[in-house]
Amino acid sequence: MPSSKHFLLSGAGGNPVWRAPLHQPTWAMQSFAFDSVNSHIYFAQHRIGDSTGHNGDLWISKTDLSGNVLDIMALHGFGHGSSMGVESTGSGSEPYLWIEGSDSDDNGAGEKLSRFRFVAGLTLDYSDHPAVTIYDRTPTISSFVKLPRPAIDTYSNRLLIRYATDATAKRLWRLAVFDMDDAVAGRLSDGYRLVERAIPNNGEIPGLEDTDYFQGIVSCGEYAYLTYGRANNTSYLVTLDLNDSGASVYDVFETSAGASLPGREPQGIATWMVSGQPRLAFGFSSKTAASPDDLLDASVFYKSDFIS
Repeated sequence: MPSSKHFLLSGAGGNPVWRAPLHQPTWAMQSFAFDSVNSHIYFAQHRIGDSTGHNGDLWISKTDLSGNVLDIMALHGFGHGSSMGVESTGSGSEPYLWIEGSDSDDNGAGEKLSRFRFVAGLTLDYSDHPAVTIYDRTPTISSFVKLPRPAIDTYSNRLLIRYATDATAKRLWRLAVFDMDDAVAGRLSDGYRLVERAIPNNGEIPGLEDTDYFQGIVSCGEYAYLTYGRANNTSYLVTLDLNDSGASVYDVFETSAGASLPGREPQGIATWMVSGQPRLAFGFSSKTAASPDDLLDASVFYKSDFIS
């Protein structure tokens, strides 16, 4: 990958979204991404603890930059929503969403990578979708086995895919990066990838324990950024150099952003373009009430300082 600056994880930033209620307050926010051209955020929410055959159902909330809901879209049979990308298509035009599809028995996780246009108010079923074209963008690189998870580097115009290289319970994870033009056209084979590398397991990342769950990934230039943690506990931001390999970790930062949030759990990470400059945005889900049901909201923070 071409050399680039990386974010200073301890540096200055901000908090554009604070405790925003999304469309379905009993569903947990899992990921988010920005349409920086139109100043919108798209959040994916997943049904919690469902055992009625709807594990793959998601709500998509389109919001303004403060988290106020503007439009919604329902997805049936897609997956967990653990990572997503927003492909802007111009001012005043709805974007394409990239998210896992084809819900499986694997904890409601999607087995394919789907691309489709956001349509306000629509219910989109993965198995029956005459109203909207769903493009299958599952990678065909030789190391791919299952569980593709997308993110878009809106600064460099590239698609990152996190994926499993084996089908066991203790999976080995890798990432691969493609130019967006190739990704949109479905050119996701070995000959088109820009870079591929392993994602270190938790034991290879200083400070992390096995129970610090992976919660999101995105790239910006030469570097990938990941978020880890669990509810009511420590949260981490991790930097990987895409030009390194194996268990190498560039930086680990224990973030206290949103420390006062009840039930604070890291959920999602994305690039956000502002006046031609990227920001690294990361989110948290939190609880607004304890009875009769746990009601959830979403907060987003960002980092904007760089080290060359």
